[in-house]
Order: sequence, then structure tokens, then C-alpha cells
Amino acid sequence: MTMVRYVELEAVSATALTGLIERGVTTAVVPFGSVEHHGGHLPLGADALVADALGREVADRLDALLAPTVRVGDSRAHMNLPGTMSVSAETLTAVAFELSLSLAGTGFKFIALVSAHGRNRAALDAAVLNLSAAGVLACAPPGDLGPAPGSYSGEWLTSVMLAVRPELVNLCAASDELRSEVYAASAERGRDHAERFVASCVEAVRALRS
Repeated sequence: MTMVRYVELEAVSATALTGLIERGVTTAVVPFGSVEHHGGHLPLGADALVADALGREVADRLDALLAPTVRVGDSRAHMNLPGTMSVSAETLTAVAFELSLSLAGTGFKFIALVSAHGRNRAALDAAVLNLSAAGVLACAPPGDLGPAPGSYSGEWLTSVMLAVRPELVNLCAASDELRSEVYAASAERGRDHAERFVASCVEAVRALRS
């Protein structure tokens, strides 16, 4: 059985958390997702659910603390579609900044903001700049999606969802324009995509952390 090395912030007491930091757990991973329209074949929270899984794996490989996923992100481009929830980029930057300050104030020396939703990128990059100005070491690794990630809600996201939450995927309900791409999705591809993404994030964090 694989030993789990990350710690979930929500699952420990304040006393236990202090002990972990004293023993050297000084990196925190904060996943970011979104809740938005993804067609008929994927759930609204696909990006947040993927962020849960990717964040856990990044934290595990870094021997880090895993903070709660920020589930709603910058999805303003899809506000005309049903089910989409969004905050502005400025709000997301402020949330990422203030959450990171909280973690730094607790004793964490490095904060990794890991997003499974591409449109969060600018907001998280801005938060990292603001954190640097405040004396907090942080990064927002972009994550490697590979050479051909496909369309929005297409093969990449569908495959990763088939790997992490297959019961929530309904390939038959994909739109006509996405059907051929979505039918190429598989759990095996999803595991490969997730591994590529996670490995690139871990490499980036380790490089900056050292």
C-alpha cells in the first residue's frame, strides 16, 4: 500500500499542524478549479474535481500540506451558459493572496497555487507577484497539458475525469461538435495527462523551492 505523505489541512488540529511545521512540513499546496458549463457529458464541477485529484498528487510528491480547493474561479467567459459560477480575476487574485498570507502566517515557507482551470492563470500569476512583494515565497506552476490538449471540455478534461471520477462522465451526451474528440478520451489517457501535469508542477515547485 502506498504511503500518503501529504496532510489535509482540514483534517488536523491546530496543535498537530504546529507539530508538522516544526518537523519540516513547510510547503502548502492550494488547488484552484471552477464551476462552469461543460456541455452534456461532464459535470459543472469538473475542473474543481480534477483540481482535488491533481492537488492531492502534487502535495503527496512534495511532502506538503494540502489546503482546501478553491472551487469557483474566473469563468466569466461562460456566464451566458447555464450552471456557470464565477468571480472576477481581481477577486480571485485577492482570494489567492489572502489565503496564502494566512498559510504563511501559520508558518509555511512556500505556497504552490495549482490550477486545473486555465482561465485562472492570470489571476494566480498576479497573486504570486503580490505575495513576492509581501515577502512570501509562492508560485503558480502552469502545468503541462501536452502538445495537443484539444478543445474546451474536450479530450484532455474528459480523459482526466474518466480517470478520477468516471461515474460523472456521460460520453453519449457530448455535443455533435465534440463527439469525435470526446470519444477518443479514455481513463488511460487521463492518467497519462494527469501524470504529465503533476510532474511538471512538482518540478517547477522544487526548482523554485531550492
